[in-house]
Amino acid sequence: MNRKYKIAILSVVHQALDNRVFYREARTLVDAGHDVTLIAIYDKDEIKDGVHIRGLPRVPRSRRPLLWRTIGRIAIETNADIFHIHDPELLLITPWLRRATGKPTIYDIHEANADFIAVKDYLPGFVRYPLAGVFRRLEPQLVRGESGLIFADDAIAAGFAGFSGPKTTLFNYPGDDLIARGAEAIAERVQHTPTVLYLGGLERNRGAKVMIAAFAEVVAQMPAARLLIVGHFMPPDLEDEIRADAAAHGIAHAITITGRVPFEQIGNYLRQASVGWVTWQAVPKNQKNIPTKLFEYMAFGLPVVSSDLPSTRLFIEPGVNGWLANAADPSAHATTLLQLLRNPDAAQAMGRAGRRLVETRYNWNMMGPKLLALYDQLLHQGQSSGS
Repeated sequence: MNRKYKIAILSVVHQALDNRVFYREARTLVDAGHDVTLIAIYDKDEIKDGVHIRGLPRVPRSRRPLLWRTIGRIAIETNADIFHIHDPELLLITPWLRRATGKPTIYDIHEANADFIAVKDYLPGFVRYPLAGVFRRLEPQLVRGESGLIFADDAIAAGFAGFSGPKTTLFNYPGDDLIARGAEAIAERVQHTPTVLYLGGLERNRGAKVMIAAFAEVVAQMPAARLLIVGHFMPPDLEDEIRADAAAHGIAHAITITGRVPFEQIGNYLRQASVGWVTWQAVPKNQKNIPTKLFEYMAFGLPVVSSDLPSTRLFIEPGVNGWLANAADPSAHATTLLQLLRNPDAAQAMGRAGRRLVETRYNWNMMGPKLLALYDQLLHQGQSSGS
């Protein structure tokens, strides 16, 4: 279809430069010639890589509903042909958008949201578990009016099998730019301090305690080893717990914590690493949702040590591109980390195997056409119904 469309992408949760929202989807749509406005958390309005960003203020979670009217107003002002939302809470405004404009809406589902609610530490257990149950029943009802759905993995998609409209699954595979930076890093890589990298948000359910206990065992046997934690903590006070735990284990000197870094900068840390690490624990959400960091590690030629979960064993072939460890067993993680750190040649061979998988199978070039096909289907339907 040759016609180019105006597209509005909406989020009151994600930062505008989120790797899925901006770097994968918005830029793919711009590259296809569409006029894309992204309305999301950002400190200014600007045009970046052809995407028109309309910035929303970051507000406390309790005040996010105050942004719903604002984001709806800006969305209407774009005169978009289609609206693409990334937050469950925005399901409450899409019926209004469809009535006000007559245009289709897409709901992009990043997480198994009910399971995600069940692990939110800021909610007491007596609240979050019933709330998760309510949302598990409510979300499929709310999406019935959506024009189309996008899922971040097949486990999420399975929860919406009853949705009869257009839908597609877009895995968070890395794009060409990250893969190219990975190739540069591999070409320039030299022997350096044995460094284990954990990339991305860290929560208690993602193995914060296991991480420190396991790395204490690593340092006891390899004092030169270092752990680099790159990402934000949820809740924020978890960082203090991690630092205190590391100090109690006598390994504070061996750990560097950077906090959240922009997606554009993650390559600076991936190139410093010897091994990529996933310590996620076996809660329902983590058993379904795939850690994006797996593919980012492999793009930079890093072997992976990962908790053995249904969501990770699909992509890690033990002894080929990494190792799987019992999720809750610090010693199992430590053993596999040491195996790679002590054998850099074997580790690099596994890293090369992972890199080949990203080049041939796990890359955004496999996903971008599916995104455009969904848009074409929805926009063609809208064009036909309006003629």
